[in-house]
Amino acid sequence: MTTRATPPENQPRRRPRTTTVPVVSRERERQERQKAKQKKRTSLFAQQDLTSWAILIAVILAVLLAIAVPLRNYYEGRSEIARLNDSIAALEQRKTDLETDIAKYQDPEYVKQEARRRLGVMEPGETAWRIIDPRMTHGENITTEEAPDERTWTEVMWDSLREVPAAPPAPATENPLPQ
Repeated sequence: MTTRATPPENQPRRRPRTTTVPVVSRERERQERQKAKQKKRTSLFAQQDLTSWAILIAVILAVLLAIAVPLRNYYEGRSEIARLNDSIAALEQRKTDLETDIAKYQDPEYVKQEARRRLGVMEPGETAWRIIDPRMTHGENITTEEAPDERTWTEVMWDSLREVPAAPPAPATENPLPQ
């Protein structure tokens, strides 16, 4: 006979249960350890929180600086393009104006009109009239220093309205203008 009990081969072995009796001193120590861990975590998180914020701010500043220069170049380039487009539009308008002036001078009627106006050119058969101031002596021009009249322009105008013009000469029997 054996005094020792052995479990049968096919049954699992049982372990004895350990039970702890709650002791006030153990509970107090466990609570103090948890409070110490929480304080340690809180102070550690406060430091980590501060350093993480500092790192986050530094990263954001670095990203902003990395983006700022190309962004500024982009907007300067856009404003330069807009300015050049305005300049191109103004030059194209000037070009069209000059082309219309060139087209005007290719019209023979406009050339005749400008020749009459600017140069006093006449067509064959036309009569030119030259109005001569009676105050002028023969072949001389009157300058402002030699002007005999010192009236104001309003007096000259009223006096010209008071004077009776001379009767026009009788028309010639021939018609000088070709029809």
